[in-house]
Amino acid sequence: MKITVLGSTEHDQWFARRLLAHGFEVSEASQSEHPFTRATGGNAGPGLLADRHLIDTGASGIEARHHLASDCRDAGFGYAEIAGPWQAFGQQYGFALFIGAAPETLDTLTPLFDALAPQAGAWLPCGPAGAGRFAAQIFDALSMACALACQAGWSTPGHTPQPPDWGAFFLQQQVLADKLLALSQLYLSLYPETEEAESPWQQLAAFSQPPRQQAHFAANLARLITLALTQREAQQEMLTQLMGGLSPRPPQA
Repeated sequence: MKITVLGSTEHDQWFARRLLAHGFEVSEASQSEHPFTRATGGNAGPGLLADRHLIDTGASGIEARHHLASDCRDAGFGYAEIAGPWQAFGQQYGFALFIGAAPETLDTLTPLFDALAPQAGAWLPCGPAGAGRFAAQIFDALSMACALACQAGWSTPGHTPQPPDWGAFFLQQQVLADKLLALSQLYLSLYPETEEAESPWQQLAAFSQPPRQQAHFAANLARLITLALTQREAQQEMLTQLMGGLSPRPPQA
């Protein structure tokens, strides 16, 4: 498999070095001059070209990746997208990879994904084009939620501990939840043809399967988030009860 690096983004250079270390033939090409870019009408962003498959590594959103996959099909190219929190040390230890691609493309590019990942098979197939970006954004948001929880209980060393501002914390969590819900609904709107479980229990059962056994992990994740975050009345009641329990109690007479 011959790999061509399109453009000069830093993370693509990291990928190229890791692939070279794993025995792949890697070359570079100007993104604007490469035949692939012209074949797709100039819409291709940075990434890797593996024979006749584009591996999209750009920062574009879910919808843009969805449309680029269509452009690739029209031009006779396969399409895969990868997303993740990439760092320079991945050149030695491997990269976290959330991948979106058609099943036949996954089969073709498995050796390449195995080489980029920390070890063979240590990457997440999320579904079709856009699924990788969606899953990466969701997990980034969940990491942020955990960070906010740690921040709420943090006290500066050497200073008197202060009680957390739980009202501000729960407001931050609600804003984050709204963004997760909007992103999940957007994703599901791009794939209305995907089969949906009939009941909440079936949705939970579908998501409980190992990710690699799910036909469309990202869609199952989006449905579960939508199911959880549309229960606003129940959430508000729980939050009100919780905030009441956290309110300072008047001193006893």
